[in-house]
Amino acid sequence: MIKESFPLNYFASWFSPVKMFRGRKSLGWLQIIIVLLFLMALNLLPVPAYFQRQKSVPLDIYLPQVQKLLQKNDKGLEQAVQKAEFTAERFKFEQSQIVSKSKTSIVGIGLSAKKIGNFKNAVVLNNDHFIFKEDGQADKVYYSDHFNPQTGIKQQLEHEWYQRNKGTITFMMLQSIGSLFLLTNLIFVFGGAFLLWLGRKSPLVTKSSFKENVNLMVNILGPVSLLTAIIGFLKFDLSLMLMLQMLGAVIIMLTVYAKTKFNDHASV
Repeated sequence: MIKESFPLNYFASWFSPVKMFRGRKSLGWLQIIIVLLFLMALNLLPVPAYFQRQKSVPLDIYLPQVQKLLQKNDKGLEQAVQKAEFTAERFKFEQSQIVSKSKTSIVGIGLSAKKIGNFKNAVVLNNDHFIFKEDGQADKVYYSDHFNPQTGIKQQLEHEWYQRNKGTITFMMLQSIGSLFLLTNLIFVFGGAFLLWLGRKSPLVTKSSFKENVNLMVNILGPVSLLTAIIGFLKFDLSLMLMLQMLGAVIIMLTVYAKTKFNDHASV
């Protein structure tokens, strides 16, 4: 019988609960770490695909103060842009205009950087670009050839800002979602392995080392991570993906126990 090498030996364990249990000695610690990183990457595959399909995102997640300014001054900005000509990705504003102003925020047309310098938050439309300023941090975005102020200025500004920052947002989400999946995977793998290791003295189960139990849990997590990735491509919902991953892993773990009783001689 030809012995399968890594990573084929790991993927071979996916095909039945019995193989998952019997393959608990096939991986070393370095290989287990590689597999855990691979499973996290598998979980993350739907993330860039989802954000690539999006036209815009709710600004209140990233720029809550700017979002409030847009909501409060949507009509004022609409009236201002309707009066101006927009051609070749440029407005032709005749004069500067302050739409609204408070101690910390300002919304206007054709305002210079100096005029908005003392405000923490700002929304400013200029001839060839607009500025979103959130808590003192200004983001300057030039109008693209897809910008159409006649279809709703608030919607268009959100779209333009997202298209400009799509890469940064996707990277940030990859970091946060990746950390979340890695944490839940580690809790499942090492928590489950520890519980199995506690039962090593029972005469009903085959005595296994802690590493072997970790290997078993990694084997269990593999196919359910693939299923979670597929579901993520079909419908990206982070809470749903996490719930299905953990629920699926527990079901497979119970199936492994039903088929093997965690005993080499009881495997069917």
